[in-house]
Amino acid sequence: MTIAHGAGPERDLPIEGASLPEGWPHWFDPARDALLTPRRLRGLVHPIRLRLLTLLQDEGPATASQLGRRIGQSSGVTSYHLRILADRGFIDDDSDRGNGRDRWWRSRYRTTAFTLRSPDDPLDAEGVEVAEQYVRMVVDNHYARMVGYVDSFIARGEQLASLPWGFGDMQIRLTLDEARALSADVNRLLERYRREPSAPADERTDAVDAIFMFQLLPDEARPVGSVPSDENDEVNPPTDADGVNAR
Repeated sequence: MTIAHGAGPERDLPIEGASLPEGWPHWFDPARDALLTPRRLRGLVHPIRLRLLTLLQDEGPATASQLGRRIGQSSGVTSYHLRILADRGFIDDDSDRGNGRDRWWRSRYRTTAFTLRSPDDPLDAEGVEVAEQYVRMVVDNHYARMVGYVDSFIARGEQLASLPWGFGDMQIRLTLDEARALSADVNRLLERYRREPSAPADERTDAVDAIFMFQLLPDEARPVGSVPSDENDEVNPPTDADGVNAR
């Protein structure tokens, strides 16, 4: 996958300097974390590069050979994509680890986040196209994580009954302002459990790394006021004009 046509120096913005949208999580530090917007994505809209950057952020510095083994690619392929990430400012050399034979790479940022709401990057048609490509890759990675867990069922066997991991969804109805408040509430709750990327194991011997995936999406399978497909189906009741179904 390549970045949308037309992206170039006249449209690109430096990674640093994005304006934080209102309500952005307070732990986000612009000096250590990169806030990406459509015009800050050049070089990253490629599944291998996104995977490499994620590994460097989550697991720490590594060589092209080590990363290649992690993602099932040759060191030549990973070296090529690592150089592009470096040229775009996402990663750099880890001079403390490198030597004459092995070149180590590290992420320049603790985390990266993406938004369509940065005031300094107003959204246009080209930005939407780039954003769609990037978000689609992120969603694919999330899906792969979920499938990976399902694929582990046979190996986990009877212990599955005692594990806390799972999937779920719930139909809700709320206004757009209530949806924003819900997202903020969830983020505040997660702060209690958040760990730094590449953080060492803590003193809790039973603690494990986990990922919390949160999606709040409009439920457009059956729009408000639609005709039920069965006489026993409940007709959606009338609501405020800004009310939406969501999951």
